[in-house]
Amino acid sequence: MGNTRSNPGEKTKRYQGYDVNKVMANNSRHKRPWFWKVLGISLLLSLVIISVVCMVAMRQRKQRTNYLSKLNKANTLDLLLEDHSNITITRSYKGLKDKDDYSTTRFLKKNEKGTLFSYLKTDGYDQDYKEVLSGQKLYRFDGNFTYFYGLVGDDLELLHQDIESEIFQVDGSESVKEQTESSDLMKSVLNYEVQAGDPYTKLYGFETGTVIQKVLTIDIENLIVTSDVESVNDEEIYHYTVTFDGDNKNPKFYRAVKEKDDKRSCTVYYNYDQDKEKKYEFSIPYDVYFTLLDHKDYTVYMDEDCMIEFTTTQMQLQNPESDMELYMKKGE
Repeated sequence: MGNTRSNPGEKTKRYQGYDVNKVMANNSRHKRPWFWKVLGISLLLSLVIISVVCMVAMRQRKQRTNYLSKLNKANTLDLLLEDHSNITITRSYKGLKDKDDYSTTRFLKKNEKGTLFSYLKTDGYDQDYKEVLSGQKLYRFDGNFTYFYGLVGDDLELLHQDIESEIFQVDGSESVKEQTESSDLMKSVLNYEVQAGDPYTKLYGFETGTVIQKVLTIDIENLIVTSDVESVNDEEIYHYTVTFDGDNKNPKFYRAVKEKDDKRSCTVYYNYDQDKEKKYEFSIPYDVYFTLLDHKDYTVYMDEDCMIEFTTTQMQLQNPESDMELYMKKGE
């Protein structure tokens, strides 16, 4: 047998046993980097997915905002009159809070000189009348008598703003639910959530959060909204339509006024006895009553001493064939 004993100068290797804790610690150190890498990659992917979702949502929101903004820019008085000679706007209201159902019809056109002509007819409204605005002249007919309204101050500008407000506009907070195209028209379904204090709460008494569905018919080429049908729980509450290039509407009472010679003079001193007093002179046909639009804080008098007020009764008692002088003075 060979000698198995070690030489005196040779180092002896000793068996130290199997240290389980030490081996597991070593294995753990080897495995740990993979765990952190997987965790880091997962977090990174999550952030990327969240970022993509946010970007898509922001892009869709921006597209929706741009779309609604384009609708508002395309539906203005000037643009509607730009390519069309005769425009008729009809608006119908149903289920109002404190009023019966009613509708209004507005006819608009511009002549070659750019003068605006507007004919308004109401149906079912408390103050039912027909109205014509031609340039700077405003007439109203109540079924019996015709009244000429002297426009003073910023009356004409406010009237134009009122007409502009009748043309379709979106609030801007609507959500676009559906869009379909057919030929040269597009159908767009919007949802609007009623906000506190908006017109829907005042006119209809709807609670905040009520969802109103708006179904729009849009001319694809110029984005003009030709109809808007609004409903709550499938019950129609409002209908708006626009038609173009129809018949020229000139009401009978206005044609009768145009046939009369302008022989009567009415003078109004606006902001009377103040630094910025203005004098307005109006030429009125015979048999037409003269009146003025209401002005906040102003009182109209029939005498220079401002003692006799020009009330509705005084207006109706006036001689519609004589000249007049009126004084508008701000309350002290």
